[in-house]
Amino acid sequence: MNLKKSNIVLIFFLLLFTTTAHYSIAQPRDNDTKLADHYFNKGEYEKAEEYYKTAYKKYKSPVHFEKYFLCLFYQKKFDEAEKLTLKQTKQDPFDIEAHFMLGQVYEETERQEEAKALYEQMIEDCGAVQSQITRLGKAFKIRGKYDFALATYLKGRKQVKQGYQYQLELAEIYSLLDEPDKMIQEYLNLLDYSQVYLATVQNYLSRIIDFEEDSEMVRLLKEELLVRTQKDPDKNYYSEMLIWFYLQKKEFPGAVIQAKALDKRLGLKGKKVYEIGEICEVNEAYSSASKAYEYIIELGRVSPYYTRAIERNLKIGFDQITNRKSYTFEDLQTVATAYENALNDLGKDQSTIGILMQLAQIYAFYMNEPVKAEALVQEALVLNISPSQKGVLKILLGDIYVVSNRIWDASLLYMQVEKQFSEDPLGHEAKYKNARVFYYDGEFEYAKAQLDVLKASTSKLIANDAMQLSLLLQDNLGIDTTRAPVQMFANADLLLQQNKFEEALSMLDSLEKKYPFHSLADEVLFKKGEIYEAQQQWDKAIEMYDVVSSSYAHDILGDDATYRIARIYELKIGDKEKAAEYYKKILFDFKGSLYVAEARARFNALNAAI
Repeated sequence: MNLKKSNIVLIFFLLLFTTTAHYSIAQPRDNDTKLADHYFNKGEYEKAEEYYKTAYKKYKSPVHFEKYFLCLFYQKKFDEAEKLTLKQTKQDPFDIEAHFMLGQVYEETERQEEAKALYEQMIEDCGAVQSQITRLGKAFKIRGKYDFALATYLKGRKQVKQGYQYQLELAEIYSLLDEPDKMIQEYLNLLDYSQVYLATVQNYLSRIIDFEEDSEMVRLLKEELLVRTQKDPDKNYYSEMLIWFYLQKKEFPGAVIQAKALDKRLGLKGKKVYEIGEICEVNEAYSSASKAYEYIIELGRVSPYYTRAIERNLKIGFDQITNRKSYTFEDLQTVATAYENALNDLGKDQSTIGILMQLAQIYAFYMNEPVKAEALVQEALVLNISPSQKGVLKILLGDIYVVSNRIWDASLLYMQVEKQFSEDPLGHEAKYKNARVFYYDGEFEYAKAQLDVLKASTSKLIANDAMQLSLLLQDNLGIDTTRAPVQMFANADLLLQQNKFEEALSMLDSLEKKYPFHSLADEVLFKKGEIYEAQQQWDKAIEMYDVVSSSYAHDILGDDATYRIARIYELKIGDKEKAAEYYKKILFDFKGSLYVAEARARFNALNAAI
């Protein structure tokens, strides 16, 4: 009769684990035990057997018993091993490990029916105490005896009329038995025991189910949730689960519908719907997000989310326009009017700072009306707002000054914020923007010193932007006897910030003609791509970025250019296949890029939609 090596190894580790974890009894360490351990560890089981036998008779300890059994088992002395375990089970009927050892002897001697009868008897003899049921069920599970584990927990369920009924354990066993329908039912049954397990159930299901690949499991879960929601509409946790399900599947309209129903039923005054709207917005499901916010707006001022919903809905309207392939000044004017109307209706106070700032940004950076933008920010600064809100407004006003070519006025504001929030990301942002002012003015050494400090910023975006500009200065200063090319590039960069697109392009063209072989070549191409984007000339932008992506792939802008191409194809041109192609390029050619996580998510989403 052949002994399976894998079974031996499994038994060995299980018994060792049980010895330390279950009995928690220190093994007596006399000379016999030391010699027994010595021979056992060397695999000399015949010699170890005698010493363990002596120690077992002397101490009757579980550890000596198990080691003695293993020595017999490894030597295939199954008759002796059987007698030993039978004796132990008679002496201690509650020693389930001894019963499992006996069962293993039966299995290794091809007495499967006797092993089965033994395991069934163990289940029959198990008491109604929850800890005993759990212990026996786990023992069956770790040995891969899932049917017996299932029978154990089901017996426990019959005996426990109230309270916890082994839903988690049963769900796990059904998963191991490849019965996903019953697994899902048990996880949902846990919510009937207590809805405090809502997040627990969601975490378990999200680990088990791949919502993009496991179509059968997704179908089973959806059907079960719909049945339970319709059968027990007052059990709100099923509605919560259905909302969660739709979000996992990115079926945002369904999530919003369920959130509205739950909000009405519980009288939440828009709380749940607002949360779902934010999730939809982050996922660029603007239509669903807008429906969520419109629901709250219809509730009126009775909802504490009323003003925030108006703000978010206005932002969606703006994003939907600017994400089109093209938009006009009249489109922007329509959006600006909607913002103005909202401010007139709500008033200008702390609660509407977000609306006011968004409108100022539209005027300054999209409509080229910095005077209107500045007036709005100045109004906001005199309101009763927090220091951090004032800091944000000062940075925005500085940005507006840059557009108006008042770069040193901007610098003063940036320095104020940097000083007040020196250890805060807000201060880091101000420091970065101030470094750019010195860069525009040709104070390259000072700008680089400030940028180098920001490489350690806690904000990854600021640190990355600082590193890029620092490297641009480092790589392109000192190469030629003149600093003129870098100054021309900085001038073009400033012109771009001021929406003077044609002047910026002209400056970059002059730089290329005057210094055709300068190391700024990739930066010039990338900057042109940014300008063409601002002008909504998508094909030209792609042309510039593509050269950077392919010919300068190993430079710092390679991944940025590739990402921008992907976004243009996805959001502006609507070519999902081309967008997926460039997201995939980021995953394979720029593995260390900051864009990898987002590129993977977008690639998977586009692949699913193609």
